[in-house]
Amino acid sequence: MPDGFADLAQRQRLDERVAVITGAAQGMGSEHAWCLAARGAAVVLVDINDADGEQLATDLRERGAQASYVHGDVSEVDSWQQIRTASLEAFGAVHILVNNAGLLSHRRIRNTRREGWERLLAVNLKGPAIGMQLLAPDIRDAGGGAIINVSSAAGLDHHPDPAYTASKWGLRGLTKTAAQELGPWGIRVNSVHPGYIDTPMNDFASDELRAAKTALLPVGRAGQAWEVGELVAFLASDAAAFITGAEIAVDGGWTSGVQATEARRVPAGSVSGD
Repeated sequence: MPDGFADLAQRQRLDERVAVITGAAQGMGSEHAWCLAARGAAVVLVDINDADGEQLATDLRERGAQASYVHGDVSEVDSWQQIRTASLEAFGAVHILVNNAGLLSHRRIRNTRREGWERLLAVNLKGPAIGMQLLAPDIRDAGGGAIINVSSAAGLDHHPDPAYTASKWGLRGLTKTAAQELGPWGIRVNSVHPGYIDTPMNDFASDELRAAKTALLPVGRAGQAWEVGELVAFLASDAAAFITGAEIAVDGGWTSGVQATEARRVPAGSVSGD
């Protein structure tokens, strides 16, 4: 039993912990950074969008947070080595890894291109695998911590694009494997599965498609990036100390049953892009 409300609140604090966040420059990644920093974590922002990444680091520091930006392509081992070195040089340790970087595609099996398939899998699945392999020993040496893999509702159900769906199901499975292996090191590993979230990644959607998607959600609206960030911050904290290997949907009920079935009826022509 806690001694009081202060103890309950302290469990969700992340003071003196360092979080590495990939795909952090905008969208959900930036909200993960804000939510983690608000709880006291120092944050290492990783992205290929240098302008937005540097600006976010500046904004966080201006509000009293500890933050640094590192240019990094998560599909490359050498880039992950640089991310690791920069994180340790900046803050001396790593306690939390948020594998958020990802690509989205809108092709079908009949017109998927091999180069697009390989690039998407390299970022969405290979990247998190490399990151966990390289940073898990540092998290262990820091006394343990948490890894949060940002998958998708497509990793629980489906998405029209085969490469995207395969990558998100793969990340879901990789999370469970990592939870088993890294648990003895004091590292918890969980996957988060966002549904339709209002971020720049969904800017391609027409008003018709947006209306169709939200009509299928029990909550009747798109999610906000901070709602995913709050879950990420919780899973990173001691309040989630008994949670590992879990897959948690943040999807407004998208995968709850009939809604997911009905979603398949949204016309393919409503989706634009490659």
